[in-house]
Amino acid sequence: MQQFLQNNIARLGLALGAAVLASGCVAIPGDPYYDGGYSGGYGGPAYYPAASSVTVYEQPGVIYTAPPPGWRAEAWREHQWREARERDRQREIQRNERERRDWERRREAERRDMDRRRDAERRADDRRRDLDQRMKENRLLSHPDPDVVRARREQFERNRRNAIEAERERRNPTFRPADGQR
Repeated sequence: MQQFLQNNIARLGLALGAAVLASGCVAIPGDPYYDGGYSGGYGGPAYYPAASSVTVYEQPGVIYTAPPPGWRAEAWREHQWREARERDRQREIQRNERERRDWERRREAERRDMDRRRDAERRADDRRRDLDQRMKENRLLSHPDPDVVRARREQFERNRRNAIEAERERRNPTFRPADGQR
């Protein structure tokens, strides 16, 4: 019986070895297929040359991991919704800031235009008033008595100085001329 078992075990070992060799799982040293000399029996160049130029890359890391404990799909949506709401709020703030700057720029331009118009009108009024005053003075200075002409000239000069001082005070209320400047 023992001889029978040993023969059966030997036969089983040989059968398994032949099956392994036939399936190609074991490479026999000197086999031309694995040494780079196998050409498929056609006598041409080998499929894989001995000095392989094929680049072998590392296997990629873990692509997907399980979500952390307590993760909910709604939490992701809520996070996305909060981020979208924050982006919209920031855009609204920026838009309001741009509109405010534009409004201030327009308001400043309108104020400058109004100041220019007001100054131009004031200069035109001053020129008309000065012209009227000179015409009035010339009319009144054509008096036959030289004493009256001299008195009128002095009065015109006093009136002119008072008008200049009144205009200074109107433009700059804190301005008070010294006694010698009057």
